[in-house]
Amino acid sequence: MRITSQVKQDLERYNYEVASGEKSDLSKAVSGDFTPLASLERSIRSLGAYDTSLNEAALFTSSLQSVLETVSDQVSDLSVDLLTASDAAQPATISIASRDARTKFDTVISVLNTRVGGRSLMSGAATGTTSLASPQDMMDEIKTLIASEVDAAGVISAVENWFDAPGGGFETNGYLGSQNDISPFALNESQRVNINLKADDQSIRDTLKGLVLASLVDEGVMASSQTEQVVLLRSAGETLVSAESSIITTRAHVGTIEQQISDTKMANSAEGYILEMAKSEIVSADIYDSAAMLSQTQAQLEMIYTITARLSHLKLSDY
Repeated sequence: MRITSQVKQDLERYNYEVASGEKSDLSKAVSGDFTPLASLERSIRSLGAYDTSLNEAALFTSSLQSVLETVSDQVSDLSVDLLTASDAAQPATISIASRDARTKFDTVISVLNTRVGGRSLMSGAATGTTSLASPQDMMDEIKTLIASEVDAAGVISAVENWFDAPGGGFETNGYLGSQNDISPFALNESQRVNINLKADDQSIRDTLKGLVLASLVDEGVMASSQTEQVVLLRSAGETLVSAESSIITTRAHVGTIEQQISDTKMANSAEGYILEMAKSEIVSADIYDSAAMLSQTQAQLEMIYTITARLSHLKLSDY
């Protein structure tokens, strides 16, 4: 019975090793010291957690890059059209260019208010808050502000103050997000990445400023003076040219972050592979050896059963 019991235990052990690919007696495999194995498993779990953060950071930055690309595309041709219209000084071209600016103003704000995974991209730490007020709310406040201005210079100065003055209209009622940046994304134990671009960035302010200046013409501002409207369009065009250059620089910065995330993801993947291999060296059974021993043990058990069956049929009277 003792031999049969031992053979059955061996059979269970080899069955487990063949099915799972792991050694059945880990205590023996690590000589009773589980510290190295526990350390490996902890590092593997940690990398898994960082992988989730990396994926979130990659999605966030790629979405941010798409937003900036769309904004850049919206203002690229418009800036040229506004400067051309101001040079031509024709009512039709002025009307078309200013109307286009008003449409793009709506589009750009909609894009800047993009959410990904329920989080606002450009609201800083206030990811649950919409980044910018509606285009109409901004336009209504600015039109009220400039109602008393009698020339384009006064309008331009008032609009610039609304967007740029500390504690001014834009910071108070235009930008609705947080002044604090979104929390850094953890890439691994030693690396964190800060994505500090918000909708109150100067490049964004300048873009909206240029769009508003041109849109005001479509709203009827300085309607009695084509000369003043031309001044507004030229200022808008020049502002957008400068803003586009700033956005390109901002996109390059975001691209650098994207590359850092990609590089870290590859490094983490390589480290994870090394850790899994090290763990495998400890816990993995030799499948071929276990399969051979399983076959041998099965044969041994069958032999025991055969001998036992024969012995059970022996009678003293046969002799």
